[in-house]
Amino acid sequence: MGFRSVMRARHPGRTLVEIAEGQGLDATQYDLVRAALDRDPEIRAVYSIGGGNIATLRAFADAGRECAVFVAHDLDQDNTRLLREHRLSAVLHHDLRHDLREACHLVMRAHGALPPAGPTLPSAIQVVTPYNMPPATVTG
Repeated sequence: MGFRSVMRARHPGRTLVEIAEGQGLDATQYDLVRAALDRDPEIRAVYSIGGGNIATLRAFADAGRECAVFVAHDLDQDNTRLLREHRLSAVLHHDLRHDLREACHLVMRAHGALPPAGPTLPSAIQVVTPYNMPPATVTG
């Protein structure tokens, strides 16, 4: 909702096309994106808060269209690969472990297991691009 409200306030003439029914599933996402691309020849950027990013890119390719800017969420396995391949422009990532640790500390403080603390800051949002990704982990 924050993205939509900022876009509408700062760029009122720009049309936003929402696809909310895909539920992050590749098969569903592909069909929905492909239909949106067929309806609107002006779509050339994606902001994805969920999964199905591989399917979204495949829909652009199958339609013979370029996705000029693609911003996704969470540095999962698919998005990491897509960033390394320069198929995503950026990923907005936050540290879920930090959030969980803070939630546990809050519960522990409520039960007296930890001393009171001052206000806690929300976890930082990291903007990860193909150019500032952490090095690939080598296993073996």
